[in-house]
Amino acid sequence: MRLLLAALVRDIGHILVGVEDMDRALAFYRDLLGFQVVGKVDPIWTVVTVPGGQFTLYRQENVTPVALGEEGTATPFSLHVDNFEKAADMLEAEGERVEPGDAHHGVVWDPFGNVLELHDHRESGVD
Repeated sequence: MRLLLAALVRDIGHILVGVEDMDRALAFYRDLLGFQVVGKVDPIWTVVTVPGGQFTLYRQENVTPVALGEEGTATPFSLHVDNFEKAADMLEAEGERVEPGDAHHGVVWDPFGNVLELHDHRESGVD
């Protein structure tokens, strides 16, 4: 039987997202999706944030994209948007690949093949 101690983990340090080029990563995450850079831009690793969480963009030569499922269209990264349909239209207008699931959610691929789910809660009324 395990003894319950005070919280062992204090907080989440980094959720790494592999990228091959920091300039391209920032063009997608900061300039297109609207993440803010925390601290300074570094060519190896840069922290970007939105309310509720942050990613560490980590440069690697051979990125293994975060993509789950047989078709590679699922992801552990789920991001809220105000209106999925409008977000998808804007991303597609910028040349990004978006695969809608329905009117309220779908996925987008970053330039390195990482899959990000985008969804809204317009019908449910949940923030």
